[in-house]
Amino acid sequence: MDTRVQSPGQLFQLTQTLVIPLFQRPYVWSEERQWVPLWEDVERLVELRRGQAPSATHFLGAVVIQQSRGQMGFAAEYSLIDGQQRLTTIQLLLNSASIALRDAGQPIPATNLRKLTLHDEELGFSGAERLKVRHTNGDAQAFRQAMLTDAHADVTVESPVPPILAAHQFFYDRVTSWLADGADDDLAARATALAMALSFGFEIVVISLNTDEDSQSIFETLNARGTPLTQADLVKNLVFQKLDAEGAEIHRAYEQYWRLFDEPFWTKEVRLGRFTLPQVSLFLNHWLVAETGEEVRTPATFARFKHWLEYENSRPVREIVETLHSRAVEYQEWVTSAAASEGAISTVELFFYRSLAAGTRATTPLVLWLFDAANGVPRDIAEEALTWFESWVVRRAILGLSAGDISRSVAQLIRDLKEIAPADAASTLQEVLMRWSTPATYWPTDDEMERVLHTAPLYRSVSRSRLRMVLEAIEDDARGYTTGRGSWSGGRVPRDTMNIEHILPQQWRQNWAVATAQEEIDRDEHVHRLGNLTLLTTQLNSSVSNRAWSGKREALTRHDVLLINRELRDAEEWTEASIERRTADAISAVLRTWPVPENHTATRVITSREAETSWIDFRHVVAVGLVAEGTRLRARSPHDASATVLADGRLQVNGEVFDSPSGAGQSVRHGATNGWQFWILPDGRRLNSLKEPYLRLLENRRTAAREDVEG
Repeated sequence: MDTRVQSPGQLFQLTQTLVIPLFQRPYVWSEERQWVPLWEDVERLVELRRGQAPSATHFLGAVVIQQSRGQMGFAAEYSLIDGQQRLTTIQLLLNSASIALRDAGQPIPATNLRKLTLHDEELGFSGAERLKVRHTNGDAQAFRQAMLTDAHADVTVESPVPPILAAHQFFYDRVTSWLADGADDDLAARATALAMALSFGFEIVVISLNTDEDSQSIFETLNARGTPLTQADLVKNLVFQKLDAEGAEIHRAYEQYWRLFDEPFWTKEVRLGRFTLPQVSLFLNHWLVAETGEEVRTPATFARFKHWLEYENSRPVREIVETLHSRAVEYQEWVTSAAASEGAISTVELFFYRSLAAGTRATTPLVLWLFDAANGVPRDIAEEALTWFESWVVRRAILGLSAGDISRSVAQLIRDLKEIAPADAASTLQEVLMRWSTPATYWPTDDEMERVLHTAPLYRSVSRSRLRMVLEAIEDDARGYTTGRGSWSGGRVPRDTMNIEHILPQQWRQNWAVATAQEEIDRDEHVHRLGNLTLLTTQLNSSVSNRAWSGKREALTRHDVLLINRELRDAEEWTEASIERRTADAISAVLRTWPVPENHTATRVITSREAETSWIDFRHVVAVGLVAEGTRLRARSPHDASATVLADGRLQVNGEVFDSPSGAGQSVRHGATNGWQFWILPDGRRLNSLKEPYLRLLENRRTAAREDVEG
C-alpha cells in the first residue's frame, strides 16, 4: 500500500484510468450539501492564491484505488474502491470549468483543465476510452454525456435531470458567472488563476493498493469501524496542533478550556432538520457564522474554520481557544435556562426558548454576535435588537412561512451590523428587517397577522410546541409582561409544561348540537381557532372535555390558574361569537408581545390572488350562505354535466357525492381538475368568483370582533 498527497493535476495528468466498479452506489451528491460548499471553497482558494498566499491549498479528503490486473489500451487501470463521489464531482468541476473557460475565450487554461479529464486522442484513445474516470454502474451514460461533449450547449438534458448532469450544469454556471464578475482586462489572469487553483490548489490523500491487497478490508476500516470524526473533532485536532506550534502547554490548555466540550451537555446529539450532530459541533458552526458573517453549512464547518484560522485570523490560537471557552460557557447558561420550566428568565434565554419552540436553531449566530462584548454593542441596545428579531422569527413561524432562508438571512444581518456603529445595532436591524420583502424574508404586518389568525385553524396548522409557546405568551401578556407595568402575578407562566385544551370540544356534536348543516360547518370552522384554545395545568379527560357548557365551565374553573381563562368562569354560554371575540383579544396580545414598528407597512408580494385564497374550502362559502343548498352547477364547456350543492358543502354528480369541487370535476373530466374554475354558477360566474365575497365577509367579522373587544 502506498499513500501520498496529490493534487488533481498530479493525480489526473498520468496516463491511467480510474474505473468505478459496477457495485458502487450511484452518484448522490447534491447542490446544497456538497456542490455549493465546494464551489465556495474554490472561490476562496483562488482569491487567496491571487493575494496573500500564492501557495495556499485546500484539503479535499481521501480516495482508495487498486491496480487492476488488466488495462484499457496504453492506460494503466485502477479500480476506485472509495471516494467515487468526490472524484466524480472533481471531474465534473474540471470539465465544466474547461468548457466555461473556452466559451469565455480562454483556450489555454481551458485545454490544460481538459487534459485532466480526458486522454489525448493522439495517443489512440477514442469514445469512452478517453475518460480518465470511467463509470461502469448506472451513471455511465450520464457521465459520458457530460464529459465527452465538445460544448456545453450540446449537453442534452432529460427529465428528471440526472444528478451528474445537474452538477455539470451547476459548475458551468458558477464558473461562467465568476468569470463575468471581474474586469474585462483581468479576465485572462482570473482564468489562469482558476485553472491553477483547480489543478494544484487542492490536496487529495491517494491510498494506492497493489493487486494482491485486500481492498474490502481497507474499505471497511475506512468506512465502518469506529466512530467517524465529527466537525468538532477535526477543529479540536487542528487547534491543538496550532497550539503546540505556538509553544503552548497543551495539557493545561485542554484542562482549562477544551475539557468543557467533552461534558455531556456538549456531546449530546441535537436534531438539525433530518440530521443529528453533537451540540459542540453545532455551537462551533454558529460561532463561526457570527465571526465571519457568512452562511456556513454544518458539514463544511471544519473546512471553513481552518481557512479562517490560517488566513483571516490575526490573533494567537490560545486567544481563540479562550474566546471559544468563554462564549461556550455563556451559551450553555442560555440554553440551560431556556430549558427550565419555571423561574426568572432573561431576554436572551426567553428568545432561545421561543426560537426553539418556533422550530429553528439557525438564529443563534446573531445572538452570539449581539452579545459578544468584543463587538461593543451596549446591553440594552442588544436586547432591543433581539426583541425586533424575535418578532420577525415568531411572526413568520406562527403564519407557517418558510424558514428555508433563515441561515442566509442571519448571516446577512451580521454582515450589516458589522458595518455600523455598535450603538446603532437595534435601529439598523429594524430597518433591514423592514426592507426585506421576498416571501422567504418579509416581516409580517399587523394587518396580515390579524387577517390570518382570525380564521386560521391553528391547532391543526401549527406544531404543539409552537402553539403552546404562543398561548404562554398570551398569558404572560395578561400578567403584564408586555405592557411595561411588570408582572401582576409574581412570575411568568410555566413553560412547556401545560396542556392545550379546546373550550368548544373537538367532539361537540353530542352535547353542543346546532340546528342546520350550515351551522355545523360554521361550528367545525371555529373549533381549532386561537380563541377556542387555552392552557390548563391538568389535562381534562374526554368525558369532562365533551360535556355541555355548564359542566365544561365548572371543570375549566376547577383546573384554572391562568388569567387567560378569567372570562370563562362567568360566561353563560360559549358560542361562535364568543370564540370570535376571544380570538380578537388573543391576537391583540400576540401583536403586543411581538410588535413591529408603527411605520411598518410593507408586506410580501402576492404573485396571484389565487395564492392568497387557496386555503378556502367550498364548504366555507356554503356555510356562510353564499351558495344555497340545492344550487345546480354546470360544467365548463364542452362537458355536459351538472353538480348539486348539498347542505354540508359537498357536491353530488350522477348520484355520487364528492368532498370538493375538484374531486367532482375530476369525475367528469377523468383527469386532474381545478374545480373552482371548472364549475359554473347559475348566473354564469365561475365558482372561483365566490372567494372574494367570502374574504370580505371574514374581514367584516374580524372588524366587528375587534370593535367588540375594544368597546
